[in-house]
Parts: sequence; structure tokens; C-alpha cells
Amino acid sequence: MVDSGGLFSPPEDELGEALQTAQVLIEEGRADEAGPYQQRVIELARERAEGSPNHYEAKHLMAATQYELAGSLNASGRHEEALAALHEAQLGYTELSDAGVLDATSFLADIRARRAMTQAHRGRGATAVLEMDGAVISYGQLVSGEDGLRHQPDFARVLAMNALILRRYGDPALAVASADAATQLFLQLADQINESPQSLSYARYLCTATAVSADVHAAEGRLDLALEADEIGLTTADTLADSDSATDMRTLVAALTRKGKHLGIVGRVMEGETCLRTAFDTDAETAARVTEELERGLPLTLVTALENAEIKLGPYEQYFRLLALAEPAPGMTLATVSGRTDPESAAVRATELAELVPQLLLQDVDTALTLGVEAHYLFAISSERESQRMRYETSTYAPIWAKLLRDVSNAYYQSGRLELALDLAVWCAEVATALIPFTDDDPEMKDLAADCYRHHGDLLAATGDLTASQHAHEAAQQLLTGPERRIG
Repeated sequence: MVDSGGLFSPPEDELGEALQTAQVLIEEGRADEAGPYQQRVIELARERAEGSPNHYEAKHLMAATQYELAGSLNASGRHEEALAALHEAQLGYTELSDAGVLDATSFLADIRARRAMTQAHRGRGATAVLEMDGAVISYGQLVSGEDGLRHQPDFARVLAMNALILRRYGDPALAVASADAATQLFLQLADQINESPQSLSYARYLCTATAVSADVHAAEGRLDLALEADEIGLTTADTLADSDSATDMRTLVAALTRKGKHLGIVGRVMEGETCLRTAFDTDAETAARVTEELERGLPLTLVTALENAEIKLGPYEQYFRLLALAEPAPGMTLATVSGRTDPESAAVRATELAELVPQLLLQDVDTALTLGVEAHYLFAISSERESQRMRYETSTYAPIWAKLLRDVSNAYYQSGRLELALDLAVWCAEVATALIPFTDDDPEMKDLAADCYRHHGDLLAATGDLTASQHAHEAAQQLLTGPERRIG
């Protein structure tokens, strides 16, 4: 729902009617139908802003509605357009912040969170994890501030989103920590949330959190905790299903399917079969999808991958230092990758993880990919936090990062996961750009940077984007040959 932060009151005219209609549709779980109304709000608000450059109410309404429009576009499967809308929202909030009109911290964190979900919808899971990491950190700082109580429900919401993305593209141990924290916070804030106009939206995120909790706890053999999460999720989903939303009904069917499966595992077969029968009778497609997801299992945890590496490679010197990443760093809660260690140490631990990847790619691809992606996350976090190592020792760490990205991206491509391979190839090309200042005096650095550009170009071609592919290959060639020289 559009949150004005107290900056504007909805006008009582066509703009206000369109805004109200869009908000009602979103609250009813029909976000895919809200887009045309949101587009109209943006058009009308833009007209008012153009007529008065200092009309900050209209500019805020535009930014807030662009953010909401991105959610509607995602619900319609229009993810590229959603990213464009989020970019406009970010520009709008940044302008308002620079003008001193409002503190945009929470709004920009929400944009990162929604951008993370959008990237996840596109299969760009590595980028999604890092975007969501930043959103969680921002909200963590907000809830620790003077106005922290006001931000707690949204902190729970972002933790739930973070859990969902980590369950798909990160460490399940981090995912369940984030999901459990979100669930606990939602339950603690139940009275406050129930009085909120966004109560149904928060309830949907609670269902997201409990689903991740149940999945991971069950996979790790903690069936009592899984069933506890199932019960919370099912109760909440049952209440949501009183709406006319097809999305809410699917959430209920998913919760019934999970609980049915977990009841069967603990031997409560009759109860489990009753849940599953109800789920399949209500929506066989959703029940089958959840069943398939549960049977597919979870990604490897970091701890399991490190243990696998020791089995495959034999004892290695950095094992215990890397195992410490499974515990939160001082002053951190381990629900995000950035909670593993401080930014300076992150580059060192990432390097130690990267050293294991080339050999493991020949022996245990799943373990290699898990450790490779975790190394990438640590490099990226160290870079974003502008650590001394990544800023002043670029020529040491960036080549390791680039090689890692190239190799892991190629391995994902070979395994048929093109979108995630392309995601990492984009990162690879960006890191290669950071190598360029060092290429004049280092032929190996030049070859590596060019190879990263070529790899990116190859994957762009694999997706059918031939124009972008050609540009990437031309950049590689220009790097190797240098600019053309004119004679005479």
C-alpha cells in the first residue's frame, strides 16, 4: 500500500479515486489488476508536479505509486517493466531526500527488497540475495533507532522476503533463521498489525515465513518445529482465504500440502492424507507444485558444502576458519550473508572459499557451486561496504573474484541454469571492468578481463540477445587490441 510518510493526503478527485481503487485491489490480493489505476495516478501526479517544480506531495505520490506499480507488474509477469518502475521510484525518493523533504531510508530499503523479489522472479538469484541483504540491513538499523517501533512490522516483512530468496538461492540455514525471526516478530506485533490497514498484506508475508520455516526444519529433521510453523501458516492462510483472492486460496492449498506431507513423515498418516486430499481437491495444480518443490529438496548449506569439500579434497588448512562463517559475527544476527563476518574479513574468507572451487568443479559440482556463490556474496558485500581491501588491494582480490564468477557462471550454464549463469556473468563483466586500470602493465589481467567480457557475450547470445552479445565481444576485442591508431 502507498505510504505517504505523512507527506500527503489522498486528494478527493479522479487521482484520489484511482489511488483508492488500486490500494483496495492490492489489499484484496489482486495486485495484477491494480496496474491501470496506478498508471493513471502517476500520470495525474506528474501533471501536477510539472506545473509546480516544488510540488513535493505530487512527487512523493509518483514515487510511492511507481513502487506499488512494480508489485502489480510482477504479479502480471512483467518483470523488466517492474525494474524500470522501481528505478523511477528510487530516483523520486532520492530527489525528495536530497531536498530535505523526508528521510527516505525505509522507502529505499523497500525498493531494494522489491527489486530483489523482481530479480528472483527473473531467475537472477545471486543479485536477488545481495539486494535483499541490503534491505534487511537497512531495516535492522531503522528498528534500532529512535523510531524503531514503527518500523518493526516492515522489518518482519522484509525478513520474510529475505527468507524466501535465501531458501531458493542461498544457505537454507540463513533462510530458516530469517524466517523464524520474521514469524516471531509478526506474532509479537499481532495486535499492532491487526489494527493496521495493511494487516492482510502482513498476514501474507507471515505465511511466506512459516512456509520457509516448515520446509527447512522438516528437511533438517526438526519435525516438531516444522509442524509448529505449519500450524501458524495454515491458521493464517485459512483466515486469508475468506477473501475472493485466488492468490490467497493458493496460499491455503500450499499450507495444507506442506502440513499433510509433514504429518505423514511423523506417522500421523490419516491426518496427513486428509490435508493432502483437501489440498488436491481444492487446487490440484498448486498442491502438485508444492509437492514437487518439497521432493526436490533444499540447496546445500554452507556447513554441508564445507564438509563435502573435506571429504573430496582431504583436510584443508582453512576449514575451521570457513566453518566459523556459520556463526554470526560479533554484533550481528545470522539471517543474512553480511552477518557472517565483517567487510574486511569477508574478502579474505571469500578468497579462501574461491581456492576450493576449481578442484571441486571436477569432483562435486553441487558443492563447488555452493561454495562459489557464497564466495561471490562475500566479495560483493566487502565491495559494497567499501572495505579497505577491496578499495586499495583491487589488483589482488578482483582477479580472484572475476575468475570465480567466470568459472561458476559457466558451470551453471553447463548444468542448464541459464538465468543464474547470466546473472553471474553480468557480475563477472562488472568485475572485469574494475580490472581495466591494471591491464596495461599486466597481460594476464588483460586476458582475464577480455575473457570475462567474452563469457558474458556468449551467455547473452544464448538468451537470444544478439545485439548486446556483439557489444560484449567488441569490448573484449577492443581491450585486447587497444583503440585504432590513425596514420598521418
